[in-house]
Amino acid sequence: MSEAVQQTFGLEAFLAWEREQERRYELVDGVAVMMTGGTQGHALIAANIVAALRPRLRGSPCRPSGSDMRVPIPATGNARYPDVTVDCGPFDRSSHDASRPTVVFEVLSDSTGWFDQTRKLRDYDSVASIRQYVCVSQSEPRVLVWRRDGSGRLVPDAILVKGALQLDFEGLMADLSLADIYEETGLLDASAAG
Repeated sequence: MSEAVQQTFGLEAFLAWEREQERRYELVDGVAVMMTGGTQGHALIAANIVAALRPRLRGSPCRPSGSDMRVPIPATGNARYPDVTVDCGPFDRSSHDASRPTVVFEVLSDSTGWFDQTRKLRDYDSVASIRQYVCVSQSEPRVLVWRRDGSGRLVPDAILVKGALQLDFEGLMADLSLADIYEETGLLDASAAG
């Protein structure tokens, strides 16, 4: 994230304003913050996740999408663009918002890792349909998973450095291996050698 617009917005006013913008913004605590591009590693990891999930979800009501899918956060008034969203709600081809985001992924970087694991976690925790929040490192093969518990909160569930993570799409279970996530990044080769 980078450039902020010096105006305070409510969620509805932001959504109307954003429709008129050429660039994409997130709403963070009332401030529109322009989204910036990521590294090749970041882009490849996000693309790998979408590519691996698409065939696993085919025929189900769930669809993976990249960072163009917005997740409004009514409880905090924010609007987020996760790196990958799995939406299990009704499909509306003209909507910019996930209708029922179920699993969201953020690819971590040195500059956003803390923010993704605190402020974004708070936002995603407030969206009841989100069953899992997954943070993926782009500097080493490491995946952090939060899962909604019996009290309705997203709580730490697993830290994976090998194998696969199990995803729950409203009763439809699917595995996503670290090999799928990190394909062609060179990170799995480097960790096996080290």
